[in-house]
Amino acid sequence: MSDDWHLIDDLLLASQKHAASDLMIRTDDRVRMRINGAVVTISPDKISPPTRQMVKDMVAHLLRKRSRNIDVESIQSEDFQYSLEMIAHFRIHVMRTHDNFGIIARIIPKKIPTFEELHLPPVIQDLCNRTRNGLILVAGATGSGKSTTMAAMINYIIEQKPVHVVTIEDPVEFKYSTIHKGTVCQRQLGSDVVSYSQGLTDALREAPDIIIAGEARDREVIQLALQASETGHLVMATVHATTAIGTMQRIMSSFGLDEQDAIRERLSENLRAIIVQKLIPLKTGKGRVAALEIMVCNSVIRHFILDTNRWREIPKAMEEGHTLYGSQTFDQHLQRLIENNQIEYEEGLANSVYSEDFAMRMGRE
Repeated sequence: MSDDWHLIDDLLLASQKHAASDLMIRTDDRVRMRINGAVVTISPDKISPPTRQMVKDMVAHLLRKRSRNIDVESIQSEDFQYSLEMIAHFRIHVMRTHDNFGIIARIIPKKIPTFEELHLPPVIQDLCNRTRNGLILVAGATGSGKSTTMAAMINYIIEQKPVHVVTIEDPVEFKYSTIHKGTVCQRQLGSDVVSYSQGLTDALREAPDIIIAGEARDREVIQLALQASETGHLVMATVHATTAIGTMQRIMSSFGLDEQDAIRERLSENLRAIIVQKLIPLKTGKGRVAALEIMVCNSVIRHFILDTNRWREIPKAMEEGHTLYGSQTFDQHLQRLIENNQIEYEEGLANSVYSEDFAMRMGRE
């Protein structure tokens, strides 16, 4: 190894080799990795719990190539991207805890996975092929694979079409090849642009066909994303929500009651799809598979969006639209995963939205 190699690089490399999704380091605690969704503790015989100074040195090493000098002792939290060249990229979160330090590293594969590798249904490719403008929301809890699905969609689009994509990311994760028909301009929050809202405002002046708006986390960002989608751009954003209806409720909660009728109308006109996912352990114990709820906006669903009293009818409309539009509910997809012998019934039940109905659906009431 080079003189510039550090213990933290060894740990990151080990995480990548063990197909971990996360590496977790905390002062005076054993090192842990998340593998196939479960936290695995590394024996202290292999790596001793790091001292405060050791973790501080790890943080300093990770930050050494940043454009601005950061005093580690001044950090309360810090997010940034780190790379082991030709191996993998990592999304790093440094946190202060009880006046000590912790590091959470999310492993970002160097190669962007394909739809086939992610086992995504054909409707995802269809959305990429036919959607020219409007808004696509990718939702799920933290660690559910939202960023990976969105990266696969962007990569597919630039392979197929000569388009200009502008992304606003916190931090930049996947990196896109420059040899495809399309091109991606990636802007990192903090270093390239001060905020999501400023990034979206700038993007409208950057000749984009597609804008990746990062996280739709507040009123201003949602307003700008809708505005961009209304002016002929395809806009994609992530939302922390666990169902399609929950995603719309999260969007609506950013606005006052006096604004919500207008926002529902804009959503009904511009929303193209909501993709929500959870990662479920495979029956084999080797990896996880994405369970997906997909709401493709057809005329029926657009009509329901306008009236919150009819939102409860949307899941049924999604199930009925599976063959024609590719929509599906979580419970519908979980049933297929069980029937295809990919996941255990108990995992499906635990992750179902309507557990009693799901048990009846599976003949286990």
